[in-house]
Amino acid sequence: MNNENEFLDWNGSFIAEETEFTLLKPGKYPFTVTDMERKIYDGNSDKIPNGAPYAEISMKVDGGAQGTTTVKERLYLMKKFTWKLTQFFESIGQAPVIGQPFNPNWNAVVGSKGTAEVEINTFTSNGEERQNNRVKNFIKPEANQFMNNQQAGQTQTTQSQQTQQNNNTGGFQPGAF
Repeated sequence: MNNENEFLDWNGSFIAEETEFTLLKPGKYPFTVTDMERKIYDGNSDKIPNGAPYAEISMKVDGGAQGTTTVKERLYLMKKFTWKLTQFFESIGQAPVIGQPFNPNWNAVVGSKGTAEVEINTFTSNGEERQNNRVKNFIKPEANQFMNNQQAGQTQTTQSQQTQQNNNTGGFQPGAF
């Protein structure tokens, strides 16, 4: 687990890191979940009550030629946010069925891949206006792709069966026996 609040030792070493930050243009991008921490909200918000459990997800978002960036997303375990939980789990391939109970596999989240619609978030920090990326929506994988492939296979099978039947009956002449 990545603990950013961990203290460093005056006489110890640390891992050097780059400070380069990439701001991606709004759009749909593939992501990989690189970390997940279970946390309890203890902030000051009208929307989120203190004590609300949430998962803080770190995602490496691949912007292609633009570069990559890390986006953190909070998934609150609250009834009013089940739509977002559903979107997230659908995007990473755990397929909840709408209207049915769903028990997510939280242990399989890190390393999962999906697609997200990313937007630019503008905020003020220490009196300075800043920007970062945030997830607008998690994108459901193309469920139709499997159906289309399956239907294409069925169509091919039906066509070859029809061709075979035509070939078999094409040479048949009534009364030839």
